[in-house]
Parts: sequence; structure tokens; C-alpha cells
Amino acid sequence: MATNAVETAQQENGSRYFLESVIERGREPLANEMFKIYEGYNNEWKETYRKQVAAVKSFIGSQKGYEYSRDKGIMPYIEKIVKSDCGVSVKDRWDPMDIVMVKKSMKKTVEGTIRELTNMEGMTKESNLLILNAYMREALKDKILIGISLKAIKSNKRKANLELANMRDDKSSRVTIMPVDGSVKCTLTLGKKANYLFDTGELGFDLKTESGAEIHGQTRSFQYSKARNLSQTDLTPKGRDAGAKLGKVSSVALDEFLQSNNLERPLSASRHPHIPEVGKWNDTDKKYWIDLYNKLKDSSYKIDFGDISVYENNVTIGNTFEQILDKSIEYEKENKNRSSAGRFSSKLISMEWAHIWSELSSKGKLKEWCTVLYYGAKKEFSPNNGPFLKIF
Repeated sequence: MATNAVETAQQENGSRYFLESVIERGREPLANEMFKIYEGYNNEWKETYRKQVAAVKSFIGSQKGYEYSRDKGIMPYIEKIVKSDCGVSVKDRWDPMDIVMVKKSMKKTVEGTIRELTNMEGMTKESNLLILNAYMREALKDKILIGISLKAIKSNKRKANLELANMRDDKSSRVTIMPVDGSVKCTLTLGKKANYLFDTGELGFDLKTESGAEIHGQTRSFQYSKARNLSQTDLTPKGRDAGAKLGKVSSVALDEFLQSNNLERPLSASRHPHIPEVGKWNDTDKKYWIDLYNKLKDSSYKIDFGDISVYENNVTIGNTFEQILDKSIEYEKENKNRSSAGRFSSKLISMEWAHIWSELSSKGKLKEWCTVLYYGAKKEFSPNNGPFLKIF
């Protein structure tokens, strides 16, 4: 799994080059070729790339004659147009494709068509996007223009799964996603697993499909080394057939649903009015979180807070939320652990998300909420989402 954007780019360019070599030249690239593209290339990644190639070939058959694009070519061409002419601010919120294959013989025609469709007089940017998506669905169906979202394939999986996403502009084929009763956890135990740290910095929950398949979700900061960071929601399938993460839930999907229910997405820790800079806490800030904890604790929608205790060296030194709060403030001020502050602020934002779950429960909206989370992670929540081939 990639740890930063540079490694992600190398892994995806590795996929691009491996696909091109096998499909166009009929051979796997040599190890020294791959090392020039992805310095972390190894046998495990070779197996992932082989499974990705097999999945793509099962879609295109014996066809070849493609150009394979990531950092140059048609992919940045499309990205530039959707940002300038279609109102897209972040490409992955529209379409999470990592590489794009385009028929060389059709490339100029495809580029010209995209340019023409997104520059028709009198059209809004949103209309341009809908028209572009419709064209890209047809081009994907005809195997002329293929945007591909790539995931690492576990070594114990014989082959990669293949799925066409956003190929319909309606929601008639959607499945209903439900919460698993009693699964929402915002564990507040401090210092039990490791001194000076919350056992987790997340709000955890489980979802299930109508067929019984389960999915685990977590809302947290994904960089605890930062004292105040953005929290995101990430979904991963559970069980024997679990594969790659579904992904992080689009903030656009979250905002649309929450606003329609007169709720707002919790602010990031860096912007929250009651999460001050390290060392600048006051009684008003503390009272806000104590009141929120009490409200959640007394709510009819039960959140599992775990063991309300503070531990140091396996000895209990506190057993109230206020003591947990005081010790967390002390630990981050004294920098007891490089992750103390980041995990603390992530846990506080998780409490805000627990409040969102509680409010949606009182409105009878949890099934709809879970469905939004699921399709928001899959980037299939709106007709504004672009089509792609998902390999996972």
C-alpha cells in the first residue's frame, strides 16, 4: 500500500507500463525496467500487475493498439477540461480513474469530441459534465476510451475482480445498505494499549448489504503525526471475500445528504472552534466536549464508548470523561508521544460524527445514510460522477 503521493504515482505508472508491455508487446517487462518506474517493485507487486492485466484483457479481449496515459497524454487532457469547463475542482471526486487507455487510431477524434461537447454555446458547466459523462459511458462501452481505477490485489486472491462503474445515469439498480446494530463505536479508552494515546482515534461502524455482506467503516484523521488534521471516512469489505478498500467517502456526497437533512458535516480539527492550538485550551472548550459526551451518553441511539478510563503503565489513574479530557490536554501539551495531539483531535471529531449518527437515527435516516456512505466511497453517488472500469 502506498504511503504517499509519490509512491502512489510510481505504483500506478507501474500498472500503466506493465499493461502496455503485455497487451501491446506480448511480454512482461523485465525487473530492471520496472525498477526505473517503481522502486518498490517486488514479486508481490508483479503478481498484482499480472492480475490487473488479466482483468483488463478479460474486458478488451484480444484488442490492442492503445495508448496508456497517466501523467501525460489524454488523462491530463481530460482532467484539464473537466476543471476548466465542467466545474470539477478535484478530479477524483468526479472520477477515480488512475490511468486511461485510448485507442491510438481514435485519440484525435476522442479529444476533439470531448472539446466540442464541453464547449457548446449556452450550456452550464454542470450540463457540460453530464454530456461528457454520457459520451464517456459510450466510449467505455465501445472500448475506445477506458478509464481504470486500480487497487492492489491480495496475494491470496486468484484473480482480480472487474466492475464497470457509473454506467447508468439513474439509481434504479442500487442496493440498500444498512447499519449493523450496535456497531458504532467511539472508544474513549486512553493509555491502555500504549501510554498517552487513545486506543483508537476513530469512529468505527459496520454496514451490511441486503445479501448479508459486511463492510467496516472508520472516520478518523489518516495522519496522526499532525496535531490538527482533516478526518475522512473510509470503507473496507469484511470477511472471507474482502478485497481492497472501497475508498474514502466523497465530501460532496456527505454534504449533499447532510444538508438535505438540515445537518452540517463536522469541521476539521484545525477549524473547529473548540479544538484550540496545543497548549491553549480553556474552560469553555472543555465544557463543550463534556456537554457533547453527556448528550451522546444519554441519547436513545447508543454509541459504544468502551472503557471510560485513563491508564498509565497499565494502572488506572482516571475513570471519567473529564479526566480523559484533562489528561489528553496534558499529554499533547507535553508532547508525550508524537501522535498524542493528532489522535486526541481525531477522537474529538469522531465524537462529532457520532452525534451525526445519533441525529440521523432520530430522523429515521440511517439506511439512507449508510447507502450514501457506500456509494460515496465507490464514487457512484451522482449522475455527475464519471464512468470507469474498477479493478480490485
